[in-house]
Amino acid sequence: MPRKPASIIYGLEDRPPPGVLLLLALQHNFLMASTLLLPVVLISELGGGPVEVRDVVGLTMIAAGFGTILQASRRVGSGYLCPNLCGPNFFAASAEAAWLGGLPLMRGMTIVAGLFQAALAPLLRHLKFLFPTEVTGLVVFMVGVSLVPVGSSKFLGVDYAGDPIRPVVLAVAAATFLAMALINVRGGPRLRLYSVLIGLAGGYVLSAATGLFGAAQWAQLREAPWFALPFRSGVLDLRFEWSLLLPFAIVSICGALKSMGNLVSAQKANDEDWREPDLKPISKGIFADSLSVISAGLLGGMATDTSSSNVGLSQASGATSRVIGLCAGVLFILYGFSPKVTMLLSIMPQPVMGAIVAFVACFMMLSGLQILLSNKPRPRTIFVVGVSLFFGLSLDILPQLYVSVPGWLRPVFQSSLTLSAVVAILLNQILREPAPARRP
Repeated sequence: MPRKPASIIYGLEDRPPPGVLLLLALQHNFLMASTLLLPVVLISELGGGPVEVRDVVGLTMIAAGFGTILQASRRVGSGYLCPNLCGPNFFAASAEAAWLGGLPLMRGMTIVAGLFQAALAPLLRHLKFLFPTEVTGLVVFMVGVSLVPVGSSKFLGVDYAGDPIRPVVLAVAAATFLAMALINVRGGPRLRLYSVLIGLAGGYVLSAATGLFGAAQWAQLREAPWFALPFRSGVLDLRFEWSLLLPFAIVSICGALKSMGNLVSAQKANDEDWREPDLKPISKGIFADSLSVISAGLLGGMATDTSSSNVGLSQASGATSRVIGLCAGVLFILYGFSPKVTMLLSIMPQPVMGAIVAFVACFMMLSGLQILLSNKPRPRTIFVVGVSLFFGLSLDILPQLYVSVPGWLRPVFQSSLTLSAVVAILLNQILREPAPARRP
C-alpha cells in the first residue's frame, strides 16, 4: 500500500468534505478550460458560425469530462487525479484533417487515433525495459518544460515573436503568481488547498481593474445563453483518409508518452516510498485516455488529452484525491450544456493563465528532476539524458532548425517533450548495457 507523503492533505482515497470538494474541483475546471480556445480558433477558421463554435466547444468539454471520470476510476483508468482537456498535441493533425475533409474527416481520424492508443495501452506493461528511471524522469521533467512556451508568452503578454512585453500584463501576472506562491508557502495546509483559486480570483479582479478583462468580455458573457444542447446533425457522418493514418498514429503515440509522464508524476506524488513506475495503472490510464479521444470523435468534438497543469495543481494544493477528479469530470460535462459557463471559463485573462501555468510547471519540473537524480548517474544515463535534453530543448530554442523535417515525421517535432522522449527511448536501447554473463 503506497504511503501518503506528509505534503499531501487529501490523498488518493481520501474524501474531502462536500464544500471543500466543490472548490477543489472548480480549481481544476478552470485549468481544464485553458485550451478551449483551440476549437474556437479551428471552427472559426473553417468558416463556422457562433452556434457551430459553441457546439464543438461543448462537445469537447463533455468528452474531456468523461475522460476525467474514467481516469479517476480504478476499474477502467489509472485511479489517479489526472484530468483531461482539449488536447494541444492533436491540434495540428486535427486542423489538417479538417481542412482536407471538413469536420467528418477530423472526427473519423480522431476515432482512429483513439483506437490506435487503445491498442497500445495493454502493451505498455510489457515494455518496461523501454522506460527505466532516467527515461521516466526525463519525460516527467519535459512535461513541465513543455508548459514553458505557452506559459511565458501569456505571462509577458507576447502573442507573436518580436512583439514587445506588455508591462500591464506582466504586472498582473506577477501579482497573481506571487499571491499563489505566498499562500502556498506561508498560508498553512488548509489555505494552500485553495492557493490557485484565490490567486485566480485576484487575477480576474486585477485584470478587470486594468482593462485586460473589459467590455468585450462582459458582452460575450451577457449574450451567451444559460442552457443549450450541443448535439449536432450528421453525428454519424464520418470519413477516413489513408494519407492521414501515419500522422495520427504518431500523434497518438506522442499523446501516450505525455500521458505516461503525467501519470508517473501523479503516482509519485501519492507514494512517499516511490522508486520506479508501476506500469499496470499507467497502462489502464492510457486506455482511459484513448476512450476519451474516441468519445470526442464520436460526439463531434476535438481530441482530448491528459492535463499536465492539473497534475501540477494537485501537487501544489496537496489534494490528489481521485474523488476530486470524479467531481471535476461531472461538472465539466454539465458545463458543456451551458454556453454562459463555458464562456466564463474560456475567456480567462492572459496574465492569469500565464501565472497559473508558471506556478504548476514548477512542481512538474521539480518532480522530474527528483526522479532523474534518485539514482547515481552512470555513463549510459549521462548520454541518454544529456543528448535527449540537448535536442529536445533545441526545438524550443531554435525551432527553425527543423522546418525541413519530412511531413510524416513532423508530429515528433511539434514539441520538445515528444522529441526528447523519442530520442531517450531510442538511445537507451542503443547504449543498453549487456546482461552479465552467467557462470557455468
